[in-house]
Amino acid sequence: MRGIDMNKPVTYLNSSLRYFHENERHINRFCREYVLLLVFEGVLRFSEDGTEYEIVPGQYHIQKINSYQSGTRVSLSPRYLYVHFFAESADGGEVVPFDGEYDYGEMESLIYRLDSLSHNGGTFIEKTAVFYKILSELYQSKDRNRLSDRIAAFISGEIHSELSLETLCREFHYSKNHIINVFKAERGMTPVEFMNGLRLREAESLLEITSDPIIRISETCGFNNYSHFFRLFKRKNGVSPAEWRERKRYAAL
Repeated sequence: MRGIDMNKPVTYLNSSLRYFHENERHINRFCREYVLLLVFEGVLRFSEDGTEYEIVPGQYHIQKINSYQSGTRVSLSPRYLYVHFFAESADGGEVVPFDGEYDYGEMESLIYRLDSLSHNGGTFIEKTAVFYKILSELYQSKDRNRLSDRIAAFISGEIHSELSLETLCREFHYSKNHIINVFKAERGMTPVEFMNGLRLREAESLLEITSDPIIRISETCGFNNYSHFFRLFKRKNGVSPAEWRERKRYAAL
């Protein structure tokens, strides 16, 4: 999980609350520092180095240093806090992930406190202290809010339903690319590969303990296309479903 390294110096630069007008878009810019976005109303949409993002209330995103951001789509009147800062990133360990969720009720006072200090002569130390508290809150909540874990739980609970990347986009309010990239970075596979793995394991179990026709098993496990099921099964096990079933029965004798 890549994110902001909590064991390296973090330098606060500036911050403010930001409210979009109706039909307003994110600005186009090349940003030379990190930018933390804490959205608490509306929907903030933008592209970052070609990847589309859609941040909804209760979610945060850290725009990467030296990245190009643009307003490719109209946002839905978002209200959020932004914080520009310098820091170092790390791949794993004690980091604040670049994306996640936060509890607005717990963070509200910190958000408005930092904005007030920013516009009313707060000292650098005061503003830095509040920003550090925000980062600390995000760090402490990271394990509860890993996007890949929530996606995996959703897929596991809907394994027999018509699942697609579009379904995940609607459920979690992120773009396809973002969902794929985050899930693969944290679990080493795409959401579709994870889903197919669950379905194949269930198919193996049913092949072993039942005498149901193989095509019915494939449908029961969520595969609407038998040829697709057959290819995935053989790729994983090296043999066809029928051969796999026979080997298991022979081994049990």
